[in-house]
Amino acid sequence: MYHVIYMIYNTWLYLLRTLSRGSFPAQMAGDRSGGVPRGHAPSSRVLCPDWVEDRFGRRWSPFAHAWEITGLSRGVALRMARELRSLGGQARILPGAGGSRVAPLRRITLVATEDQYGRWVRRARARGDSLTGMILSLGQVLDSTRRRGPRTVLLAHGRRLVVGRGTLVMGVLNVTPDSFSDGGRFRDPGEAIQAGLRLVDEGADILDVGGESTRPGASPVPPGVELRRVLPVLEGLARRTESILSVDTRRPSVARAALRAGAHLINDVEGLRRADLRREVARAEAGAVIMHMRGRPATMQADTRYVDMMGEIYAFLDARLRRAEASGIPRERLIVDPGIGFGKSLAGNLEILRRVGEFRGLGVPVLVGASRKSFLGTLLKGAPVGERLEASVAAAVVAALRGAHIVRVHDVAPTVKALRLADALRRP
Repeated sequence: MYHVIYMIYNTWLYLLRTLSRGSFPAQMAGDRSGGVPRGHAPSSRVLCPDWVEDRFGRRWSPFAHAWEITGLSRGVALRMARELRSLGGQARILPGAGGSRVAPLRRITLVATEDQYGRWVRRARARGDSLTGMILSLGQVLDSTRRRGPRTVLLAHGRRLVVGRGTLVMGVLNVTPDSFSDGGRFRDPGEAIQAGLRLVDEGADILDVGGESTRPGASPVPPGVELRRVLPVLEGLARRTESILSVDTRRPSVARAALRAGAHLINDVEGLRRADLRREVARAEAGAVIMHMRGRPATMQADTRYVDMMGEIYAFLDARLRRAEASGIPRERLIVDPGIGFGKSLAGNLEILRRVGEFRGLGVPVLVGASRKSFLGTLLKGAPVGERLEASVAAAVVAALRGAHIVRVHDVAPTVKALRLADALRRP
């Protein structure tokens, strides 16, 4: 009787594990599939040197690199940790999102010097087993993060945006009555066009025209209203300047009309969530900014708690990049924005600024928009929007020094001047 009960228990446990991790073949694949249950592809990113210094001790920085891999089975995580430690590196295994209660996934942080990682790669290549590809991919992500020099973003109408020669400036041109910063200033299209031309004269590389406020708590406006606001301005600017024109919209119909009117780039706070919008971008061969936002503008600040904020943002952007590619938009047309101020706390916004260079591992340019946002007002003891200039410029400089390729700002002239120093410091 005991023997029968024991067999039933083992069979039940086996079925439970199999069902929780996918089909029978996926379960049997085990380490041959990377140790990850079906539907859970591991992802890796490079962590900033400050993080290494804080978590592993000052002796590791600046001569070491740190990676985080998420979506691993416990066995694979333990194996990777064991191998790197045998070479003198360090590793920490933490709980990760996904998997099941029976077979939860893990995330692992790995820290190694160039020499230690090089020896690990040589060992993995000689062995040629299931971990080889994952170990080699760490070097590819590191190369993307450290990449310097120019790269080209392909845009609509055959235009190209060259990033990497210096920090580019995207000037904000709101034509809304309720924007948090300058709502109501440019209701007349002629005034808005003149304001945009002034931003170009001050050094803006891109003009970002917005017809719907996405400030915290903002209510959506009908697409027709948004179109009436932005189209005359885009058409006027397209006739009078050769600068890159971006439209800040999440509506497919607005994007379609804006691209026909001369826009080159779609800046979507929803991260190309809508399939119709992805189709419009792909059809026009336009560029696009994929931004991270939790929830909607009306509710995004209701919950700013994260288990691992940087990891969640990175995974979100990585998934949206892959979805865009599957929709016919190549990475050469894409830019990412971690979404400062969109569903983030004060501490979260500061952490993004501090670690923005980690998003370079996604292999596309990184845009940061911190200008005049409320977290700066909080740091300045409640300063209103009009008194956040110095903090906005400082945030742009920090973002540039930390790895951003593009900064989105309201005050173009002082930002351009400040970035000259930041870019000079970044040159080898």
